[in-house]
Amino acid sequence: MKTGIHPKSRKVAFVESWAGNVFIVDSTVETENTYTHEGVEYPSVFIEISSKTHPFYTGEQRILKTGAVDKFYARQKKMEELQKAKKK
Repeated sequence: MKTGIHPKSRKVAFVESWAGNVFIVDSTVETENTYTHEGVEYPSVFIEISSKTHPFYTGEQRILKTGAVDKFYARQKKMEELQKAKKK
């Protein structure tokens, strides 16, 4: 292996911004931020979401209702009512 061509590997803290979960892993990522975890200061990278909070991994289903979804449900309900009215 050639010397001087490989990036420096070190322990880095990946911190989930809103939940506060911390993962300490070996990484070559370049960062100027630091984070203190259990009394040790690590270079850090702040992330939005991790496997501890992502709905796919937690099994938690989140349904985001927007205006388009509400309109769809309203149309669907109206069509069901019309179908019931035709059958009578």
